[in-house]
Amino acid sequence: MRRSSVVGPLILIVIGALFLMRNFVPDFRVLDVLSDYWPWLLIGWGTLRVVEILNLHRNGQLTPRGGINGGEWALVIFICLFGSGMYAARNHNLISALGNNLPHWDILGERFDFAISGTQTAVGKAPRIVIENARGGTRIIGVESEEVRVTGTKTIRSLTRDDANKEDKSTAFEIVRSGDQILIRTNLERASNSRQAHADLEITVPKGATIEGRGKYGDYDVENIAGAIEINSDNSGVRLNNIGGDVRIDLRRSDMVRIVNAKGNVDIKGRGQDVELENIAGVATVSGQYSGEMKFRNLAKPFRFESQNSSLRVERIEGEIELVHGRLTGRRLIGPIQITSKSKDVELADFTGTLEVDLERGDIQIRPTRLPLSKINARTRFGKAKLILPTGAKLDLKAEVKKGHIENDFGDPFKVKEDGRAATLSGSNGGPEVKIEVDRGDIEIRKSINEDAPAPKQ
Repeated sequence: MRRSSVVGPLILIVIGALFLMRNFVPDFRVLDVLSDYWPWLLIGWGTLRVVEILNLHRNGQLTPRGGINGGEWALVIFICLFGSGMYAARNHNLISALGNNLPHWDILGERFDFAISGTQTAVGKAPRIVIENARGGTRIIGVESEEVRVTGTKTIRSLTRDDANKEDKSTAFEIVRSGDQILIRTNLERASNSRQAHADLEITVPKGATIEGRGKYGDYDVENIAGAIEINSDNSGVRLNNIGGDVRIDLRRSDMVRIVNAKGNVDIKGRGQDVELENIAGVATVSGQYSGEMKFRNLAKPFRFESQNSSLRVERIEGEIELVHGRLTGRRLIGPIQITSKSKDVELADFTGTLEVDLERGDIQIRPTRLPLSKINARTRFGKAKLILPTGAKLDLKAEVKKGHIENDFGDPFKVKEDGRAATLSGSNGGPEVKIEVDRGDIEIRKSINEDAPAPKQ
């Protein structure tokens, strides 16, 4: 009689438990859990099979040849393909683009709209405004006034108007004052099914207000606020313009964070797609995982970016830095500049201050255009390194490739020595230390073409 394995039923139990948890906790992200932790299915499966085989051997029974049969190997391949696809989709935010939700019953019922309005007067010129809107967009505009005014629409999906009216009453809108703090609440979490209700708000506040937004799903658009901004949400796009105070944003998921014209410090944390900062007067920090386009322009103070795979620090950005699809480009940067990454191509031009680049994999192209040069230390383990220098550059050059070639346009006093598949280039004409290291790849030292060419005669 053939012995059956307990592995298949246990896998079904695990998957069933995940979907059951989602039924009781609607915001539990099954797809996120599966995409992150699917390898544990294989680890658990293998562990159980080892235990089963050892138990068979101990009891003197025949053990299966190879440990698992052909059907199980096919299932292993399917799990690997499915899990890898889920992980790739999640890190490129494809799951988020689909709403990161499995099909549910929210589509049942008719849509019923209810008007939202409220006013709080004589709140002063710099009140603290706290907005609690679990689901829905929030637009905030600062004006020359001493009142808070809220308008908007609450939408509830229900089978009947009576049921919708009951939900509307249970989620009554509130605007409450406590000292100099104004609390704006939509109370959507009180609905019998909070995913069937959302509220879009438009709020005008005194220009000097401080804003705090709390929610789960819904975008924030804020402009012309002189105070600080703090936003905490599970899934939001954030767009801020003309902000006078510090900005703190903490998002578990986002399609866009865009901040333009901020006078204070900016601190962004979370996961998402696109991030854009422009004209930031304070210190700017971005940390988390972002899979879209990231652009940083005109940052007057130190900027730091930290992710699981990359790190970037720069003293000031007079031009711009772009991180797009595994590539980092930057121009008109003020150092010291530090870049580390597991896999990214780096291209920098027109920078000053010391530069350090350390890559596990990726090409490096460095093109300083201002003299005198600053200290440069660049390394890639797998990739090419290209240094493009002005003709009159002064430097103490040390270049080394363990497996590859070195090409040098400058000639003496910089000399190339080859040793089998390795090569070194060294020499000095009196400038700062410039060090280039490549484990596997090539190094090119080139002269800039026509960087000092005269303007054509009229």
